[in-house]
Parts: sequence; C-alpha cells; structure tokens
Amino acid sequence: MKSNNKKVLIFSALLTILLVFATTPVFAAEDAIPSIRLDVSLQENGSAVITETWDVRGVSSGTEYYKAINNADGMNVRSLLVWDETGTKFKTLDNWNTNLSRAEKTHTSGILKTSKGYELCWGIGTYGDHQYTIQYTLDGLVKDYGDYAGFYHQFISELSSAPQSASIKISMPNTRFDGNNARISAYGFKGEVGNGSDGSFTVLSSKALGNNDYVNVLCRFDRGLFPSASTANMSFEKLQKSAENANSNLGLYITLGILGAIIVIIISLISFYYSRFKLADGTTVRLPGNNKIDVNWWVPFEGSIPAVYSMMKLLRRDISYEKLMGAYLIRWQEAGYIRMEERPNEGNTKKPKKEEAILLNLDKTPDQEVEKSLYKILIGIADGKDILWTSDIEKHAKKLQEKLTVWAEEVKQNGENELMRLGAAATNQKGTVSLTSFGFEQAVKIIGFQKYLMNMSKPREDKTAPRELWGDYLVFATLFSIGEQVLKSMKALDPTHFDSFAGMYGCNSYSMIYLLTMTNHISGAASPNSGMNGAGGVSSVGGGGFSGGGGGGSR
Repeated sequence: MKSNNKKVLIFSALLTILLVFATTPVFAAEDAIPSIRLDVSLQENGSAVITETWDVRGVSSGTEYYKAINNADGMNVRSLLVWDETGTKFKTLDNWNTNLSRAEKTHTSGILKTSKGYELCWGIGTYGDHQYTIQYTLDGLVKDYGDYAGFYHQFISELSSAPQSASIKISMPNTRFDGNNARISAYGFKGEVGNGSDGSFTVLSSKALGNNDYVNVLCRFDRGLFPSASTANMSFEKLQKSAENANSNLGLYITLGILGAIIVIIISLISFYYSRFKLADGTTVRLPGNNKIDVNWWVPFEGSIPAVYSMMKLLRRDISYEKLMGAYLIRWQEAGYIRMEERPNEGNTKKPKKEEAILLNLDKTPDQEVEKSLYKILIGIADGKDILWTSDIEKHAKKLQEKLTVWAEEVKQNGENELMRLGAAATNQKGTVSLTSFGFEQAVKIIGFQKYLMNMSKPREDKTAPRELWGDYLVFATLFSIGEQVLKSMKALDPTHFDSFAGMYGCNSYSMIYLLTMTNHISGAASPNSGMNGAGGVSSVGGGGFSGGGGGGSR
C-alpha cells in the first residue's frame, strides 16, 4: 500500500511540474512585501472572517493586486471589503474585470470566480508604498470530520514577492484555545506556532519567506465548538496524515522534473521488485495486479491477528503498532475484557469534562500470550480504579512506544511460528522466514479479503457472506485502517442485523462508529508523534489535501 502511495505522489509531482511551468503567472513588479498579517476569526458554523493586512513597497507597474483561494470545494467566499493606508474604503464591484486600466480600478475591489476557485482583487491605485487591508468571509473553512472538527488551509502561497515576515492569529469569540480543546500545526516555512495570552493560536515566521515557501495551517478542534459546521467526507486522521506525509515543496517538484526520466525507471524497477517474492524453496513468484486478484470474504487463518500481521510483514506491507493495538481493543470490547467509553475524569481538573478511556475488567482477561502482554502494558499505566485515560496514554507515549514496539515484534514472532506450523512459511537457506508456495496462495487470498472489505457494500459480492463473520471483519478492517468504511457498509447492507451486531459491543447503531473513532483516538495516543501541538515548531514541508493557496500579489 505504501509503495502505491509513493508512486501516486511522484506521478502527481511530475504532473504538477508540467502544470507549474505551463501556468506560471506573469507578475507585476514591486520592490518587496515587507509583511503580511492575518486575523482569522472562526464562527460556530465553520465560517471564518479573515482580515489580511499587506504592506507593499515600491510598486512600479501593474493595475491590481489579487489573492487566490483555490481547492475551494465546499467553501464560498463573500463579503469582500478593502481599504488602504489612508482609510479609504474601496467600492466592491459585483463583477470584476481584470482588463480595466489602473485608473479605472483605483479604489475598487471585487471577487473573481475562476475554474480553480476564487480571486479577491483590488486596484493598485497610485504607484509607490501602500498598506492594503482586505477582509472577507470564507464559508466552510472548518468542517466536521466525525472524530474532530478542523481545517487544513494554505493561507499564504506563491506571491509576486515573497513576504519578509508573516503572522497569523486564529481566534474564536468567547472561546479560549488550548491543548485540551484544540491543536495546531503549521508547514512550509521557518517559524513557530503558539498560544496567545487571549486564548488564540498564533503562527509566526522566524525569517523571511523564500520564493518556494508557503504557510499551511492544520487545526483540530473539539466538535462541540462547531455544532453547525458542514460534514466532511473523511476522518480528521486522514486529513492529518495528508498534511504530515505528503510533500508539496516546489523545490522537490523541480528536482523531480530534472530527474523525471530516471525516476520513472526507478519506479518501474521498484514496482517490479515489490511484486516479486522469493519463496523458502528458492523459487520466485510475482504478485498479480490488484485487478486480477479475486475477492475473498473468508476470514484468513481463522481470525488469527498474529498470523495475518506476520503475513502482511512478509508481503512488505507494514502495519503500525497503533493499528495492531486497535484491532485487539475492538476484539476485547466484544469479548468483555474491556469497555471503551467517554466519561468524566474527576482526577484531572485540567482536562475537559469528559475523556475517552478504557475500563479494564480484571475479572475477565485474555488468555493468549500476546494478548496477555498487551493487557499487562495497559494495566501498568491505569489508575487505581483500573481505568486507562487517554491523557495518561499521551503522557506516557514515549515509554509506551518502546514497550509496544517490542510487543509488536512479539506478535510478529508468534505469527511467524503459526504460519510455519500451518506450512505457510518456512526458513530459507539463510535462516530467514519466507513464504512457501502454499503461503503465497494464502497471501493472495488476504489481499482478496482486503478487496472484499473495501467493497463490502456491493450486494453482488456479499450474497453468501455469513453475518457471524462481521466481528472478525471489523477486527481486520481496523488492522487495515478501513474500519469506519466497513461499519458504514455493514449498516447499509443489513440495518436490522447491524443493530444486534452493535449490541454485542455495548453500543447502538448510532454509537457504533463512535466506538471505532474512540478506538483510533486511544490507540493513536500511544504514538509520541501522533498528536498535534498546542504550541511548537513548524515543519518545513507539508502536503496535499489543503484548501486555499494558488498565488497572488500584483499584476
């Protein structure tokens, strides 16, 4: 899966290079843009009133300034106001005409709808030094992602001159942002994020932005702060991964463009390599393309998590220890070993009223060795009432990472032993565990099982799948990071059975998806790198999936 993602990213980068060089705008000239300051006031419905102050120096050509907002799916820009350093308010025109002269555009502004989104435009007026202030409302900035509300937005991108300094203040009336109800990260420039004394978030550059720098901001909020925000079609976890994993650095695109031919060859070789496997007897086989693998709804290895986890490792498809832990938490919830719920944390007054937690049932504990090991790790940080709070998991995340990494290796070893007992794996001449021909057949079936889970809602593929397998389906869907998708498919396929299925986990049909969301939050908290900062540094690169951006400046 990771290999496929990398290929898509590199292909997208090469395509972007062609688009960049084909559509590079012709900017007018100014000596510099000393600073850009943004004030972002968030509203409960997810909209934002954004005020930007641009200091510009030495404008000597062109007729207008503009600010582009692209990737605006589900968003709307309205209520544009512009004024200059003299306090003169510009007249907002219903239709903006970029072909008008500088004199005709003086003290006027307007919103230009483009195929990519919007352009906020205003006349340059006289040449020289200016301070322009623009204010506009951006509807749909904050969305409800199911687990959290939030946004990933590019506030500053390619301009006619790179700003020497940039700052952003993000606030909300009658609300103080802190690490308990909101998190923030920023990407694409040298600087830092922090908390203002008034309860706002601040984003500040620490040095002048370069021509290829940009300011992307990722914010996560408690859903209750935005009760009427529009619903997104993905989880916040996916949005965050998009921000953290993808790399949209323009310099990288240029490098990839120069080395494009070499990269294509390397990709072909890597693709060829990753589809080939040397079996324990020395023979070589090649994994069929995904479209040639038959859908398979039978649960592999009678539901053994270690066997499937180890098989995925042998297929060079990594699974994080957080997802491995999450799969066990789902199985334990149904078995009655634990109960996951949101409840008041009376022992921590700094936390919100309610907090996600695991209630350990010491009267009924797992009996498999790898499960005992995980249960012991969790008991070690539970409070005196056998409750494991998410805040405690976050607090001990670094130590947990060490222990869970060792535990994941134990699961892998256990799985390899099971595969060898079943004849699906064996040691080769070098003593390394490898697949047998029978094991390779089972590996193909596991990929077919993944295909079934991902397309489970198609009735033609589900006619004979027994409903009693749904419990194992959910466990492995969690392992494969598609749990929420599978739950929605189950509910669509058989709403009546879904009600009784949810009851096995102590849930109703409405709260079942939240159980999975809670599982992801709790297991994800065990990773020191999974949380977003209330305050901290800025990553130098950021990724796809953001709204906004698209350039701007004088022209």
